[in-house]
Amino acid sequence: MNSNDSSPEEKSNLDAFFEMFDWVDEDISELNTEEESEVGGYECLFIAFNNLRSYCKQIDLDFNEINDQYLASINPEQSDEKFWDHDLDATYSELDELAGFGKLLETIEKGFSEYEKFCEKSDEVFDEWHCVLIMHSFLRKYCDKLEIDYILLQEEISALQSEMGEE
Repeated sequence: MNSNDSSPEEKSNLDAFFEMFDWVDEDISELNTEEESEVGGYECLFIAFNNLRSYCKQIDLDFNEINDQYLASINPEQSDEKFWDHDLDATYSELDELAGFGKLLETIEKGFSEYEKFCEKSDEVFDEWHCVLIMHSFLRKYCDKLEIDYILLQEEISALQSEMGEE
């Protein structure tokens, strides 16, 4: 094994990340079918952040650290690194929030792909930490675009996760 190969643990965490990412779309589709009503942006974000936080907990990654890194990346005084200059307005211009979220998931996948290509050309490692950060960054921007209170959303997810942990 050469030094560029991932360890089996990294590979399995990365595999688990992409499995979780696929589940977001499946969970939203299932909810949309079951409820027989339109699922909006809030519900989509709830499912996505809930899955992302559960994944972070599973691999012992501090979700708050990811949020802090995101906040640092959007503050030019703290960081010269700016995340993903995609045309977010084009991604979020859908009248139907569910379709808009579908486009968001496609944009996040493109972000993963671009980052992977960047890693292949540089000494950066394509790992689950960066994938979580990419996904989190796009989801946070979508919250802002839909004018959804991120903190309230996270409090509701925490309440749900606490409730489920007690069962």
